[in-house]
Amino acid sequence: MMPMQSKKGRSMIGTKPAADKSVGLHGWSQRSSNLISVIAVACMLTGAMVIVTDVLLRWLFGAPIIALNEIMSQVFAVAVAATLPVGVARRINLRVDLFAAQTGSRLTAWLTAFGSLLLLVFFLILAWRVFGIAVKFHQQARYTSILAWPLAPTYFAVFVALAATVLVQAGIVIFDLLAAIRTRGADGSTLVVKTMVGVLALTLLGFGLWAAFDFKGASQAMMAEPGLFVMVAFGLLWLGVFAQLPLAAVSGLIGVFGTAFFLGNKAAGNVFATDAMTFLTNSQVATLPLFLMMGSFAATAGISTDIYRLANAILGRVRGGLAYASVAGCAGFGAVCGSSVATAATFGRIALPEMKNRGYDARLSSGVIAAGGTLGALVPPSGAIILFALLTEQSIGTLFIAAMIPAALALFLYFITIRVVIWLRPGAVPATEPDAGDDLGGAIIGALPVMVLFGIVVGGLYGGVFTATESAAVGAVGAFVLAAARGKINRQTALSVMSETTLTTALIYGLIFGALIFSFFVNLGQAPDMVVAWIGTLDARPVVILMVLLFLYLLLGSVMDSFAVMVITVPIVTPLILNLGYDITFWGVLMLVIVETGMITPPFGLNLFVLKSIQPEVKIGRVMLGVIPFIIADVVKIVLLVAFPALALWLPSTMN
Repeated sequence: MMPMQSKKGRSMIGTKPAADKSVGLHGWSQRSSNLISVIAVACMLTGAMVIVTDVLLRWLFGAPIIALNEIMSQVFAVAVAATLPVGVARRINLRVDLFAAQTGSRLTAWLTAFGSLLLLVFFLILAWRVFGIAVKFHQQARYTSILAWPLAPTYFAVFVALAATVLVQAGIVIFDLLAAIRTRGADGSTLVVKTMVGVLALTLLGFGLWAAFDFKGASQAMMAEPGLFVMVAFGLLWLGVFAQLPLAAVSGLIGVFGTAFFLGNKAAGNVFATDAMTFLTNSQVATLPLFLMMGSFAATAGISTDIYRLANAILGRVRGGLAYASVAGCAGFGAVCGSSVATAATFGRIALPEMKNRGYDARLSSGVIAAGGTLGALVPPSGAIILFALLTEQSIGTLFIAAMIPAALALFLYFITIRVVIWLRPGAVPATEPDAGDDLGGAIIGALPVMVLFGIVVGGLYGGVFTATESAAVGAVGAFVLAAARGKINRQTALSVMSETTLTTALIYGLIFGALIFSFFVNLGQAPDMVVAWIGTLDARPVVILMVLLFLYLLLGSVMDSFAVMVITVPIVTPLILNLGYDITFWGVLMLVIVETGMITPPFGLNLFVLKSIQPEVKIGRVMLGVIPFIIADVVKIVLLVAFPALALWLPSTMN
């Protein structure tokens, strides 16, 4: 999964400082972050190799490494924490830039500075409380359960990483404030944006003054009407998100200060740090960065070309064969990538020139790649599925297997869609496919290592041979070996892999820290129970309520990244879905399917703008028209999943 930056109207990962002044105030942090990135990812890769060694020892000799999970949880906790200062230095954070075009330069500069300040407070509170817990554990001589290793050193190491994050973010705050002060001229913001920012500012000021002068009264009022205040908190969250503030900071600080009204300042900070550290030392913490590493090494090895070549060799002789091959290639690349945007971007660069040269209509080719990109997040391993599993404490392996049949269904429906489009518009594809479908044997040989790697990773999960973490380790080491065997590992590619893995890990785990405390606050305010009780008063069948939720998710998916949608909605919606009687595994897959459909839904689907950026000569309107048949196919897929939940639940039920 690669951090991407949107063109307009969509979620944005990463922002650059004005004029890209990486020298001076930012220069030292950039250089330091490169070194930290190398160390952090090298530790992760080494950890993956140790895990693979453990798997081999267990298979061959029945003698696994004693308490390896305990060891790796401490190692990866520190390694993941070490990615945070790198992410901060590179300004990797999730913002929603839906109103960016309507926000003037001066207001944008001040919102950027304010967002940077919120991130500083976010990491400062987290670092301060983690240090307090580390001191407490040292004084109490806390140890791990099997090896009796002291816990305090791990907590102190995480604190050091967080303290470095705070220092880097402090420099960014100074830089952004100076940039905002220097910004001159008419603002140019629309009335909608000014109103939204004004309401946000007045609400924050009001709550700040109330807490400063009558904290006890504010606390009592909140405890008397918890549901009302949680609704206000959600309103603040949405205002902050649409004001282009960092989602991790907005959700995290609302959660911390909301919890403080219920439990007090110290207890709120302790909950924040405890939840974050419990998550960091979770046995599954390594799964996400290792799968990210697998995708980066696989891309470095050039597997996207191998997969496309194989798909074209099999399907190329059929009329419209390149379109079929592109969709199949996207599905294959998703098996080692895990990102919708990265899949669309990669295959857009590979397949679009080929289809253009062979006379394919731009509408069809754009729709094919945009829709095929969504398979990157649905075909396991998927970063979005891992995030859902971590947020809901579900089995990553079970969710991966649950997504297999829906992914195959999506591929089948996209094939049918291409056939229908060709039937309705014969001129969309060339009459013949010259030089297509040749050298099947060579294509199979070229793609065989990738197929074997995917078979081992997913097959091991399905057969119960691997845990999710072991599967990720095997995938990461296997992709590294493949890239090395092909001579693709050099200084530049190694740094690229390390940078991608570090930045995306920092992005996602920052979001998770914010989501954990926000979810705690929402549950403390009994908001899920209130929503469930309200739904119970409605005279509607569960499937009707589910369809309404799916429509709302489709709208959210068209304006937000899937990570943002999950962070914001999971605390409220998941308890509601369970109360309606639906299985959480089914819901995780269904939510991902609908959110990914939003990625290609006009007017703001991110994959649409990715395709537009690759082929600037094609108007965005043609790209949007091209995806409409595939959106219809997605609707059919969603209806089938809702009507037959076994499509997602049957395969996990057969797991060992």
